[in-house]
Amino acid sequence: MRWILKILVPLLFLAGTDAISADPDRKTTLSLGVTGSAPADPSRNPAAILGSADTQALVLAIAERPHSRAEIEAAISGQDFTVDDMVAVGLLRSEADFYWIDFNLLLVQDQLQILTLSEDLGRSLADKFLERRGELEAIAKRHEAIAKRHEQPGEFSAEFLFLVLGCFSLDWDGLDLTEERGWRLGAQRTLDGHEFTPWAKERGAGISLKGLYWGSHNDMVGGVTLTTFGDHHSLPRFGLPDLFWLNSTSFQGLEGFAEEKRAAALLLAAYEQDVNGDIARVMMELGREALNERALAARTTVEEGKVDRILAFLEAAEYVERKDGAWQAKVLVLRPEDAEPVAKMVALGREIMADWHEANYASIRQALSDLTPIRNGVPFEQVYTEIWHFVFGFANRMLVEEGLFADPYAESRRYQGFLPVVWDARLAESP
Repeated sequence: MRWILKILVPLLFLAGTDAISADPDRKTTLSLGVTGSAPADPSRNPAAILGSADTQALVLAIAERPHSRAEIEAAISGQDFTVDDMVAVGLLRSEADFYWIDFNLLLVQDQLQILTLSEDLGRSLADKFLERRGELEAIAKRHEAIAKRHEQPGEFSAEFLFLVLGCFSLDWDGLDLTEERGWRLGAQRTLDGHEFTPWAKERGAGISLKGLYWGSHNDMVGGVTLTTFGDHHSLPRFGLPDLFWLNSTSFQGLEGFAEEKRAAALLLAAYEQDVNGDIARVMMELGREALNERALAARTTVEEGKVDRILAFLEAAEYVERKDGAWQAKVLVLRPEDAEPVAKMVALGREIMADWHEANYASIRQALSDLTPIRNGVPFEQVYTEIWHFVFGFANRMLVEEGLFADPYAESRRYQGFLPVVWDARLAESP
């Protein structure tokens, strides 16, 4: 997904399709979040506004019939937000003296309807890619030839396909393509410099996200991006940048010190860039060739004592391995010389996605015309962000099953459900 998942203060909610709810004990009716990044101010944050059971009951009632301003004001009396705040963050829309739902609120039946249709659509999309399998594998082999020249071990073609076609193309470029062609709307709101679209789902659908590969987590530092891509069943991920985000947000046992935790999180985040920068330089050099500690220190200008600790961590995370006295990359590393195969893969993916949408979009719109948000006047193009994630998530799962993509749940993988990649940030436009 085209976003960065990161929390620095407790009241910032995860951005994404599988975001954290304001109610960790699940006493409320809805799971909720934002796609994008919302302001920290609770009255300007749709996830914070929707955090209470009473407010969730209110929006569910409005989804059944529009409410007057007086009805809503009575329901939210005593809260730290107003009706106008709910409109400003994209939860409600005023029309003919009444207020309607104005965001992606999906009831159980809506979710199941999307799930059923998306699985079939995902299969049809995967089939279109499989029809071009020879071309796709030929592009991946081009990367592998480059990697072999740089002494990267193993067969990386399947990893390259999963990450470049599954993530760079289907996820990131797929979202760009659908917005460019008018099939999908971008951010619903821009407030205080934050762009976001709120969403909520009624609990109880029982949908497993295992194997629905649609989530990228990214951090760019010094011209290099650290990415993990996988499903949202396997969260949290033992990879980068995820591990440093967890470090800056846990603070177990200090739940009563909100401001103090925020200050500590901001401090750790400042140094996170330094650590990730050192790691990125080490990985990019190991993507060039196998090196020992002293050579790595000289190449990266990271002092040798730090290099030792970085390598120990990377070995534990299974990013590197030691062989014949030197360290080598164990995960996919994409360097500037990979620009041609990456660009060709993304271009071919765009061609296939565009043709598939031309053939299927109208029928998808018709089949899902009775979803709760659409009945409330929310544009289908706004809801399509959710639909497209399920479609390409299923397509990615099926391409894993067909053996085109590497399997994030292969028994040989210690850390499952995702694959990491370290890559030159000039190769693609990341979130």
